[in-house]
Order: sequence, then structure tokens, then C-alpha cells
Amino acid sequence: MKKVLMAEYLEYNSDFKVGNHHYAEMFAQNGYEVLWLSPVYNYMTKIIDKKLYNQRKKLNKKKFKQIDKNIFGYSPYSVVLYGKLPLLDTKFANKMSIKLTIPNLNRSLRNNNFHNVDILWLTNPKYYYLTKMIKYKKLIYRCADDVSEFNQMCKTISYFEEQIIKDADEVFVTAHSLLEKKKHLRNDLIYLPNGVELNNFVRDRYVMPKEFENNMSKKCIYVGAIDHWFNIELVKKCVENLKDIDFYFIGPVKIDLSPLKEYKNVYILGKKDYKDVPNYLYYSDVSIIPFEVNALTDSITPIKLYEYMSVGLSVVSTNFKEMKYINSPAYVAKNYDEFCNSIIKAIDNKERDRSKNIEFAKENTWEKRFEKIQKYI
Repeated sequence: MKKVLMAEYLEYNSDFKVGNHHYAEMFAQNGYEVLWLSPVYNYMTKIIDKKLYNQRKKLNKKKFKQIDKNIFGYSPYSVVLYGKLPLLDTKFANKMSIKLTIPNLNRSLRNNNFHNVDILWLTNPKYYYLTKMIKYKKLIYRCADDVSEFNQMCKTISYFEEQIIKDADEVFVTAHSLLEKKKHLRNDLIYLPNGVELNNFVRDRYVMPKEFENNMSKKCIYVGAIDHWFNIELVKKCVENLKDIDFYFIGPVKIDLSPLKEYKNVYILGKKDYKDVPNYLYYSDVSIIPFEVNALTDSITPIKLYEYMSVGLSVVSTNFKEMKYINSPAYVAKNYDEFCNSIIKAIDNKERDRSKNIEFAKENTWEKRFEKIQKYI
């Protein structure tokens, strides 16, 4: 059986299901054994995030743990943790974080037959030194974000990303702005945006969420991380101006949402299981992507756009750069007033827009994205 080692930022069972989760499944379904390599951890991780520490500790086994069909998981424990701290945000610290693992990472990979793989798939540039450690037939880098725009990223991470981009056999980027930013490193970058898992979202039967029961108001929904890219002021204006519409927010909250909690038409539901999300979407009237417009959001293709539309739901979005290229049926607003008005318009046109939203989603599945990947590997 062919093998692919995927070096990642997130856990396989993380709160988010992002592109590489879907690609891991695609590889597993197409004749590959997959190793999902979670980030390096140590006791400093426990201080910062105990839950994350425990997740990674459970994966630090002599025999790699099977976490899905043909998919195995492992997280290396290291004496040194490369991170955004004095002395640890250096090239040397990153190298040591890979070399000083307990047990030795190279030996663990060899003992589990992942020291010589068909594909080394890098998403996390912190794993650059894997390219010097193991044998592979193809090195692939998937650039899904502008790492330099994340506050928590190491200053030296850009160095490792540049080295990987130069060395890789193929580089996939998910947004046109990433094409522009990385083209000085090579001229054969491959544009490959995000997609949707139709099998999870398109169903014969949906179940009304308990939070929606006995509520006859129109429902506007947001699903995803609520972090510093989430425009609270924009949402607040919509909530104030559209008092006859109920606003539901699903996802882990990383910022202060107290400015929204005083409104009776706001419901902050927290995290929901990935398999339950389609029910919330199906019984909503409109969906939103209220992102700040900046260098970070200009470099993303929102997975939620495709997921919203897969059930026929119309989308109202701010005008971050990639929305100009996606050519979707979404309502793209240039200012706060237009965003609020577009929510009303999308609800009014709900039935008219349903079929074109669904067709757009069908043309942008992870299966179609993987077909393109296969042409290069």
C-alpha cells in the first residue's frame, strides 16, 4: 500500500474540519495509508492548553494509533518546543524540536514503516526538517493561509515556508492573494481553493435543531471560528437594524462577544458536532461571513461558503479579496449598510437562489479538488 505522511497544524479530531482532513480521507479511500502527524508538544503545552496536551499525549504511542480507516495518528514529544517566545523563536530551536524528540521521531517513523513514503505532504512549515529526515518520492506543500499574518506565529516561520516552497515538487495555494505573495519564490504555483463534503451536508432528511423549535422568526446563521477576524461591529449593526431576524452563532469563541449578548435576537450556541451543522443550515434563512477585510482574510477561501450553499442557503459576505475570484452566487457587501440590506434581500430571494447555490456547491467538492491533485502526484 502507498503511504503519505501529512505534517499538520491541527489534530485529526480537532474542533475544525479543514481541507487537509478531507484530503486525508481522500488519500485513505484511494489506496494510501496516511500518517496524520500532529504538532510537537511538551509540558509547556500543558501550561498553555491542558486539553490540547492530553490530545497529543494520547497519540504519542510506540505503535501509531489508528484514528480512521487507513489513517494513523502520532504527535512527537520534544525536549524543546519551537514557539513565539524568547530563545524559542529561532531556526535552531525548530531544528532541535524535531531532533530532540522522545522517543526519537526518526526511529518512531521507521518502526511504523513511515520513514520512506510516497508523499510527504507539508502544511505546517514547522516540520521543515522532516524533509531532511525521511525519504519520499514527492514533496507537496499546501499553502492554505498567509502564516505571516497570524499573531501567534513565530517570526522565523516564514523562512521555513520559503525553503519548503522552493524545495517542493508541487505547491498548492488556496487563494489568489497567496499566488501573488509567493510567486517570487517560484512561477508554477497551483491554485486549488477549498471545497465541500457533500456527503455530510446533502441529506434525504434533516432534523430541526432544538434551538429552532417554536421560533417562527427568520434565522441568520454563522458557523465557524469566532476569532480576531470576526467583525463584531458589523454584526452588532446588523443585529440592531434587523430586530425581526434572529442571529445564531456556532463555533468556538476566542474573542469577547459581550457587546452582542445584550440583544434578545442573538443566540451564541458554541461548538456543535460537524455532523449536526447541516441541520442548523437547512433550517436557517440566510448565512453570513462577517469577516474583517485585511491581509489575513484576503488570503483565505472560506470553506463555510461552499458548506452554506450545499444546502441551498444564500450567503452574505464582506468583500475580502478572494470573493472577487470565486465567482459564487454570494451577496458581497462593500460596507455595513449594504451588508444589512443584503441579508434582507437574500431572505426575500431564498427560494429563487436555492438551486444556483446548490449547483455552485456541486462544482466545488473535495472530490473534484482531489482529482486535480491526482494529476500532479
